[in-house]
Amino acid sequence: MSNQIWRHEEWRNIQLKDSWDAIMERSWSAPRVGELTLPQLMTMSLQGDKSPVGIYSFTNDDEIYYVGKTHGRSLAERLICHLDSRSAAPDEIRIAQPGDTWESIARDRGATPTKIKKLNKGVELKPGARIRLTANWTMSSLVGKMVQMKEATSRTEAVAKVMQMRTLWLQVTPPAAAPMRHQEHVEVTEKRLLWIEAAHPKLNSERGNRGARFGVEGIPHDRHPDLHLGCEAYLTRPGKV
Repeated sequence: MSNQIWRHEEWRNIQLKDSWDAIMERSWSAPRVGELTLPQLMTMSLQGDKSPVGIYSFTNDDEIYYVGKTHGRSLAERLICHLDSRSAAPDEIRIAQPGDTWESIARDRGATPTKIKKLNKGVELKPGARIRLTANWTMSSLVGKMVQMKEATSRTEAVAKVMQMRTLWLQVTPPAAAPMRHQEHVEVTEKRLLWIEAAHPKLNSERGNRGARFGVEGIPHDRHPDLHLGCEAYLTRPGKV
C-alpha cells in the first residue's frame, strides 16, 4: 500500500540543495489525493501518533506544486481543508456598540480576540467605530490558490486537479532539546523548504523566500544549500519556551 507519511528520521538529514529531488523521489510512493482511503488518511491516529503535525506537499509528475505546514490541526484535517471549494464570504463592517469589547465581538464571530484585533489594527474600539469583520474564518485552500494563479478556471476544476496530485506528509516530531518549541520548529522547517534554492514549490509566494535569511518568532534564521532540513542547532539559542 502506498504511504504518504514520511517519518522525521527519514528526511531530517536531507540537505536543502537536495530537498526538491528528495521530495519528488519520495512522492512517487505516496498516494494520489483521490486514491487515499479513510484508513490511510487516519494513519497517524490509528498508530497512536501523539503529534500528527508537520509539513505537507502536493506534487504532480514533474513538479512540486505547493508546500504548507500545520501545527494546530492534524495533517489529515489540513488536507481536507485544501479541497474546500467554497469561496470566502466578503468582509463586513460593524458599528461598535456601547459595551462591545474585542472579546465579545470575537465570541460572536467564532474567532479569537487576537484575530479580530489583527484585522482592525490601529482601530480604537469605542461606540460608533467601524469594525471590519471577516465572515469566513476557514483556512486557505489549495483550490482557491489554483484559481487565483490561473491554474484552474474554477474551484470545481481545481478540486479535480488536486485529486490527481500526490500528497506527502513530512512528520515533524517535538525537538528533544526543546519540546515546547515544537510549533516554532514546524514553521522553521517549512521556511527552509520554501526557499527558492530548496523545494521552491510552484504556487507558494516567493516573497520572503528569495533570500538566505528569514525570521520566525522574532528570531533570525539562515538558509544555505548544505543545511540539513531538520537541523535543530538553532534551538540552543534563546527563543520561545
